[in-house]
Amino acid sequence: MRIAVKDTSILIDLAEGDLLGLWFKLQIETHTTDFVLAELRKETQWQHVSVFADAGLIQRHVTQPDGLAEVVDYARAHGVSLADASGVLLAIRLKACLLTGDRRMRNAAREGGVEVRGVLWIIDQLVEREVIGKHEAADRLERICAAGSRLPRDECEVRIKDWRS
Repeated sequence: MRIAVKDTSILIDLAEGDLLGLWFKLQIETHTTDFVLAELRKETQWQHVSVFADAGLIQRHVTQPDGLAEVVDYARAHGVSLADASGVLLAIRLKACLLTGDRRMRNAAREGGVEVRGVLWIIDQLVEREVIGKHEAADRLERICAAGSRLPRDECEVRIKDWRS
């Protein structure tokens, strides 16, 4: 994967686990939309994410007025938010992987032929590429879970147990 589009849930989880800076060591070009960033501005994690957005490490795509109808139509057709619809459409347009934890968004993206991954995949990549050690990965995943992430608990527990042994 060379290009990834991130949604709000991924950005929040990575901020909670203090993994945003480490993500960029994977050298994957990162994009998101103005709708996602607007949604994120309401969250406490914005101060963590804004540093990377302002530095241009997260490339912002602004929805132009002539593209708004497409976003609205897609959101209605797939039962997702405007932010989610904008992210899926961007991933389709860029032929990028979509990074999301939202089930409806994942399903909509897969219908459009988009590769979809989540935060557990990201942490797995950080461990496999030796960006972080296994114990540190376990600690950070526990922080993400403790912050209220909707990650599948059983998959998290398996990883944490494996990384701690």
